[in-house]
Amino acid sequence: MEFRILVCAQDVQIFLLLRHVLATEGFMAFCVDSLKEAEDRLCDPDVRAVIADCSTCAVDAASLRNLKIARFDLSIALFCNRPNSQLNEAGADLVLAHPFDPACLIGFLRRLRLDALIERNDARAEVNILRFADLEMNIATAKVRRNGHALVLTALQFRLLRYLLMSPKAVRSREELIAAAWPMGIDVEPRTVDIHIGHIRRALKRAGPDLVRTVRARGYALDLEYEACD
Repeated sequence: MEFRILVCAQDVQIFLLLRHVLATEGFMAFCVDSLKEAEDRLCDPDVRAVIADCSTCAVDAASLRNLKIARFDLSIALFCNRPNSQLNEAGADLVLAHPFDPACLIGFLRRLRLDALIERNDARAEVNILRFADLEMNIATAKVRRNGHALVLTALQFRLLRYLLMSPKAVRSREELIAAAWPMGIDVEPRTVDIHIGHIRRALKRAGPDLVRTVRARGYALDLEYEACD
């Protein structure tokens, strides 16, 4: 199984440096001039991630959403001059502010590759469906449905929901959710977890009652019989 990465960087030197670093980890990198070109190349099933340098490429919320619509299972990593939570909310799975430790990016991509291997193995297994109430997640195909409606989640939000679905009604702390969904070594603020859980909550509510229970000072769980806290 190949793991191809599209790198959106108009600075050739940045691309060549990234390609070398990624090659040492077994990732194949290909240069694109824009996120639109990246979107056009998503017909290749081996493309698993897009990396964009915001200082040399035009990156906006609309472009990120279009990438996620084109490929639900695509992961997006961005390099920015300063932290930008709006890019996370628009669909970026990882936002690194200059200067950053390359090990953070490598850890992120290693996690994606591991997820891809797990999904491939799950596809060969008979049991690859997680269910709670009217919510169904197919781990093999990376699809989530509720009441027959397909839900659009980022790869990171998929991992968060998968962790909650593994033990419905069990309260999961923000620390547990970070360990389950983010690569090791990444410094993740609790507020970042809240933002992504908020996206999951809104996606689920488009097809039925709220399923995400907020337990103050503790974390989150999936439940039906409660009154929403937020």
